[in-house]
Amino acid sequence: APSSMRRGPVTPEPAPATERKPEPASAGTDSIFISYRRQDSADVTGRIYDRLIQRFDRRQVFKDVDSIPLGVDFRAHLGDVVGRCNLLLAVIGPQWLNVNGPNGRRLDDAGDFVRIEIEAALARNIPVIPLLVGGAGLPSEQELPPSIAAITFRNGIAVRPDPDFHRDMDRLIAGLESHQRG
Repeated sequence: APSSMRRGPVTPEPAPATERKPEPASAGTDSIFISYRRQDSADVTGRIYDRLIQRFDRRQVFKDVDSIPLGVDFRAHLGDVVGRCNLLLAVIGPQWLNVNGPNGRRLDDAGDFVRIEIEAALARNIPVIPLLVGGAGLPSEQELPPSIAAITFRNGIAVRPDPDFHRDMDRLIAGLESHQRG
């Protein structure tokens, strides 16, 4: 019978040894949080995420925090999620700095999710790696709210479109692996 017709729990069969992906050096302890603006870089962030989960366990890479419980302070919740990670990738595209919300520039809003995520990482001394996409440059310290201005002093990497995308991602993954070992 098709699996959708079965009753009761179905135990998946383990994958043959040849199909298993290599386990990261310290599975379960090292994790990566990807901070990005959907209006700015959703497509390339999806590609970045797909490449990262080819190398790292899917449970180690966090891209979206869609399940903020009702009644919970979202700032505290985002801070807790970021605080469980040991590295934050800040995807910065051409519009990242100037995306507007109902009250003006989103980064100037203390309730902006991207700002909260970066603030949480910086406050906890979690390494923040700027990923520059779509030809974006790193904003200057003066262009950012003081609470996240330190990101301008973080060593980042450009992730360019094809034909350079995979080469840039290989460099990023190698850097992430050396970070986890160190």
